[in-house]
Amino acid sequence: MLIIGFVGFPGSGKSEATAVAQARGFVVVAMGDAVRSYMRERGIELSEKNVGAIANELRALRGMDAIAQMCIPAVRALPSQKVVIDGLRGVAEVDAYRREFNNNFKLIAIAASPEARFERVKSRSRPDDALSFQGFEEKDKRELAWGLEEALSTADCYISNEGSLEELKSSVSKVIERLSSLVPATGIEISVQTPIHETEVQDKVERAIRNIFPDAALERSNDLIRGTSHTLETFANLLRAQRIRSAANAELMKRVSSNSFEFTLNKQAALVGKVNFWQDPLGPIFVRVVAPSPDKVIEAITDESNE
Repeated sequence: MLIIGFVGFPGSGKSEATAVAQARGFVVVAMGDAVRSYMRERGIELSEKNVGAIANELRALRGMDAIAQMCIPAVRALPSQKVVIDGLRGVAEVDAYRREFNNNFKLIAIAASPEARFERVKSRSRPDDALSFQGFEEKDKRELAWGLEEALSTADCYISNEGSLEELKSSVSKVIERLSSLVPATGIEISVQTPIHETEVQDKVERAIRNIFPDAALERSNDLIRGTSHTLETFANLLRAQRIRSAANAELMKRVSSNSFEFTLNKQAALVGKVNFWQDPLGPIFVRVVAPSPDKVIEAITDESNE
């Protein structure tokens, strides 16, 4: 299951990003709709002032993650394996989804300048939007008080929305494709094995593998340690952090077939949490990735535009 959350200030482009995800087969759960539904049930007028007041009231009475907790049962009840959360406001809400869905929840931050956001807000004419710049700034301050800045800082991916709508749609599509390729249980099967010598400590060898593939289930058979994994997320994050995605692309494409690709990793580098494709004197970590479209998986984890 893949659950994506979009986070950003009002007018940053969250609704447009959500529409892109919806077009790719994601079912939308809008947190703002949960508040508005709550208001309709109680006959409360939908206005900027009332929506803000009710949202604050819910958080004061039930905790800062109150609206997320209202949405979680709805997400659980969906038959779809692809869900997008629209309208995250604070870090407490992000934490609630991460506690509930673990690594299946990914947060995407969308950023834009206040001027660009205000123009978008004025043009969409939604009942709860602020129509003056002063009111717009007040709404920003309210969302900051809800922990929006902290939520933005914990995002798995960032998208800048200062350009055209088409540019935003392209960026969102690329990020969704990448996350879809990396999330567990998407049909990726990873086999790893490495020789273990008498001079080596088994715990260290296993730690080296799990530094790259944290979910690996490992076992020892004579002089080999073997295991399986189902996600390339940590591997991809390390490529990005080390700024070696272009080099990694060239290396991974060397041994790609119709349904798999293979590569080796330096065991000593892996022990300190680094990706290095050079051979190891004590024998490398051999990795084989089986996937329906291995070339697309490689592109997804090495694409330098996915930030």
